[in-house]
Amino acid sequence: MDYDDAIRNLPIYKAAMKDDWVTVERIFDVHPDKLDAKITCWWETPLHIAIGTNSSHVFVNKIIERIMDTDARKLRTRSWWGNTALHYAAKVGNTIDAKLLVSKDPDIAQMVNKDGHTALKLAAKYGRLGTLWYLLQVTKDEPGEDGTSPYNGAAGADLITLTLTAGFCDVALYLVKQYPDLVTQKDREGQTALQVLATKSHLFPSGSPLRFYQHLIYACIPVNLEKSSDHLLASFFSKFILLVAPCTKEIYNMKLRHIQTLKLLEEMCSIVIQRGSQAIAWDVLGTAVSTAVKNGLYELIKVCVDTYPDIVWYEDEGFYLFLSAIRYRQEKVFNLVYQMTGHKVFAATDNPKGDNPLHIAARLSPLPRLKTVSGAALQMQRELQWFKEVEKHVEPLYKDALNKDNKTPRKVFTEEHKDLLEEGETWMKDTSSSSTVVGALVVTMVFAAAFTVPGGNNSNGLPLFLDNGIFLLFIISDAIALFASTTSVLMFLAILTSRYAEEDFFYALPKRMMIALVSLFLSLAATMIAFSATLALLLQDEISWIAVPVTLFASVPVTLFAMLQFPLLVELVYSTYGPSIFKKKM
Repeated sequence: MDYDDAIRNLPIYKAAMKDDWVTVERIFDVHPDKLDAKITCWWETPLHIAIGTNSSHVFVNKIIERIMDTDARKLRTRSWWGNTALHYAAKVGNTIDAKLLVSKDPDIAQMVNKDGHTALKLAAKYGRLGTLWYLLQVTKDEPGEDGTSPYNGAAGADLITLTLTAGFCDVALYLVKQYPDLVTQKDREGQTALQVLATKSHLFPSGSPLRFYQHLIYACIPVNLEKSSDHLLASFFSKFILLVAPCTKEIYNMKLRHIQTLKLLEEMCSIVIQRGSQAIAWDVLGTAVSTAVKNGLYELIKVCVDTYPDIVWYEDEGFYLFLSAIRYRQEKVFNLVYQMTGHKVFAATDNPKGDNPLHIAARLSPLPRLKTVSGAALQMQRELQWFKEVEKHVEPLYKDALNKDNKTPRKVFTEEHKDLLEEGETWMKDTSSSSTVVGALVVTMVFAAAFTVPGGNNSNGLPLFLDNGIFLLFIISDAIALFASTTSVLMFLAILTSRYAEEDFFYALPKRMMIALVSLFLSLAATMIAFSATLALLLQDEISWIAVPVTLFASVPVTLFAMLQFPLLVELVYSTYGPSIFKKKM
């Protein structure tokens, strides 16, 4: 190709982009050879460009008519990458022109590009659902140009893994039912469909975090895949909800996706077992489970273990499922495997460092899991919770056993968490130091306010507003502010003077921080109430209306403090006193 042709053919390129058939028709009348001319440096023809815009439908219709009148083989002209016009339609999701192309040349759907991809596979790769469904109907299950079927071998496995990567579980379920062999076949990356599914957290409930109100909607909105009369009624109800509350559509689609994923998962596991081969089951289910534990997808693990219980002993780098749950700090998987199997033992395996289960729990969590907990102090607490939980269940011999580095579990824990311990200490001290200053200021103010009561005293030394209900509110709130601020200062001082040993982060330090934060918040709220009561007392006879705006403004700092510190307080309470993350059933 003469690359200067790309410049000379620029008018054709622009006309194809703009759906301007009138201009380009004149050019074709004079130069019919340009009908399939390579008008870009990538050997793309006017038909490729027009279809790639997904809007030049008039242009596409006209040029296809002209091609059919001259030489129908030009429909199959390829770009530098080996893509036909149908490949371009698949990439951009141009279903309208894809139908037109296939109606003129049905076998064009079997053609592959230089990468061995059919248009069907490109539609899956680029996530074009509508086009993908159409091409599934017209792409035949027979050998193509490369001698293989698009639905068999590595090509078929590529198709289903690309479909799963795009999140199209309904399409994947269709493929699995039509071509069951795809479940056990591996793609060009050496992965099975089940293994790829184990990496897609967003397709499972555990990988789709929801807010409280979203949980309620998720639980209440009906989603059914069946078409019985009962399910049709539920479907009608769902459509009604979506009509009156469009904001629920995203949650509805999420729940539908989760249900489709579970159905797909059960179907694939069933097909694996039907093969009747222990080697196939061990390979397909084992690789999926070892991948799922890293991502915390306990739903997938539950179905796989229910299908083939022995899979809990599948080893990945010397770690079987239970130990992998400890290694990757996946408490839901840990709980699930513990209660699902009869193997309630922490057996050692031949891993690279010779670690027993307690050594594994002693090592620092993977960073992504560590970051799910906010603050170095709470991260240290979570690490201790894991260590102590495993320690409760291992054989006594394991507690002082040495690994290949001649280290006990406790020594491994100390060495691995040295930096985290220092970060936790710094975080605690910084928080306590800054909060102590605030608490001390509150103590000073409310202590002085108690002896300079609003309105002054009478000749007997009694406050003038002693019989006023607002004055009583002032006295009570001032006293609460003094007691609470003093308590918070003492607690923060106790944190500052702590020895900061590992065990302190498990209970003592979080408890002190909780008491200190609650006391500080209470003292600030009481101080603002005392301030508002003072103004109300002094101005009640002249401008009594001032009490309302003053009260509103006084609530601003308390609200800000609550917004900034309340999430931390909740996490502290939940992590220390809330239900354990380990919910095993013996």
